[in-house]
Amino acid sequence: MTDTGTIMTAQGASMNTTIYDEHFIEAAKAVYDSLDPERQLRVETLGRMHSAYIGTHRDRQLDMLFDSLIENVAATLFGKAAKRRAIFVVGESGSGKTTAIERQIAKRPQFAPRLTADGQWVRPLVIQEAGKPLTLKGLARGGLKALNFPVTYKQITEQEIFDLWKEQLKEQRVLYLWIDEMQHVLRGNTTKEIQNVADVLKSLVQIDGWPLHLILSGVPALAQFVHLAGDADGQLKGRSNLVELRPLSYPEDVKSIRKIVLKIVTKDAALTPVDIEGDEFIHRLIHACGGAFGLIIQLVRAACEHSLRTNATTVDVGSFAFAYALGGCRSGQNIFTAEAWQTIVPDNALGELLARVSKQQDQKAEAGKAAKKKGK
Repeated sequence: MTDTGTIMTAQGASMNTTIYDEHFIEAAKAVYDSLDPERQLRVETLGRMHSAYIGTHRDRQLDMLFDSLIENVAATLFGKAAKRRAIFVVGESGSGKTTAIERQIAKRPQFAPRLTADGQWVRPLVIQEAGKPLTLKGLARGGLKALNFPVTYKQITEQEIFDLWKEQLKEQRVLYLWIDEMQHVLRGNTTKEIQNVADVLKSLVQIDGWPLHLILSGVPALAQFVHLAGDADGQLKGRSNLVELRPLSYPEDVKSIRKIVLKIVTKDAALTPVDIEGDEFIHRLIHACGGAFGLIIQLVRAACEHSLRTNATTVDVGSFAFAYALGGCRSGQNIFTAEAWQTIVPDNALGELLARVSKQQDQKAEAGKAAKKKGK
């Protein structure tokens, strides 16, 4: 193993060992070693393809905001930290927000664990996911778990656990806290409920003597926290920046999507594109994924994977049709082959399949009841 967290294969390719558990890596290496050379080469290509980051114009805005988080902490040496200490990154499921944030974190050494002057290892950045369903008390408990601080008290009030959470954030010298899927904290859409969450977030960025910085990500409903309905006094809005990773659309984003498709196919997968550069194809691709940036990338990679597994050297419309069909649609509802593709609602494909399964289960249950009744 090298210092960079890699293992070299017999073919000279590097294996990543930094993301997954060491025991999983050992098991994966055993699987890899069991493959013939041709399949080993294929999985190396697949691994590189799926790990390649696809940058867009939206990264420039995120770059500036993450730079502001880093520099705002350092600026306290010469005065005060700016009050804008929270970043909201919102987007629909599949928009690629989590990947975009992970990229911003990975390329900045300021987020990495460091050794303090008094000889302690600390984590400047702590990451937690707001599970669903979640109460405000559960959010604090989850925050303490992310800090590796066990809560053993049987009786503890909401205020007490929040105070403990803030105390530990300060004691463990956490500078940045990323809470993913933060909208799960909302149990309702009432003004009071939203206000309660907004108050919690304001409290986190107002720790006495410890200007904590927040990264909050989730679906667009998360924006309610900084809307006037959820921030009556405007304090949270004045302390945060919000970035929306909007859905892609036709024809506005055709050029950028075409560039991404060609990059994945030719550079990452080392394949040749065939008839997938035209505007109509790109329009079909955008429609099939509901404009979700992350889903578009996943589908392009799935099409490439299909070509690689069939030993093809090209990626064509058929590759995309096959990959899309794996989502559960009928042949006549395949957006890449249907003539009236614009009338197809992508989300309905799996719904129709589940409806058929449910109907079959109901019919089977009814037949069972009838047979049992007849037997009596």
